[in-house]
Amino acid sequence: MARWIEPLARTLAGAEAFRGLALRRASRDDEERLFELHREAMREYVDATWGWDENWQRAYFADTYAPARNVLIVRDGARLADDDELVGRVCLTQSWRRVFLRDIEVVVAERNRGLGSAILAAILEMARSRNGFVELIVLKCNPARRLYTRFGFSVVRDDGARLTMRA
Repeated sequence: MARWIEPLARTLAGAEAFRGLALRRASRDDEERLFELHREAMREYVDATWGWDENWQRAYFADTYAPARNVLIVRDGARLADDDELVGRVCLTQSWRRVFLRDIEVVVAERNRGLGSAILAAILEMARSRNGFVELIVLKCNPARRLYTRFGFSVVRDDGARLTMRA
């Protein structure tokens, strides 16, 4: 199981933007709902970069979905009985010093309220406490780039469509 979930939850507990929310480990049963969230969060940017192919996206998501790398952001005490209880997800992997932030995806109604910033700050704190660093890949057209830059990320690789950033 992912050892990063509890430290992330502890760090987020004090964040104003996280008030009323909780983290829940993902399960195989969450895959479809998380794909819908992924589509909502990323379709515009993927479409602008390569074009959105629904069948390819579904197959790729299914092939790469690993519940242990995902945590759901839900209303505090929710068990995901209703779709509106899902607020977002965080997907990451860790190695010795590197934290690779695969995804932060938040439902439209909860964006621009500080949740992404709180999550990013908590992940950076986790990495710092291990004397590590955080790395991520973002599509060039995704406005989240500005958030990452504000948090001290800099570009270490540019493949033309995506930027690898590190802090």
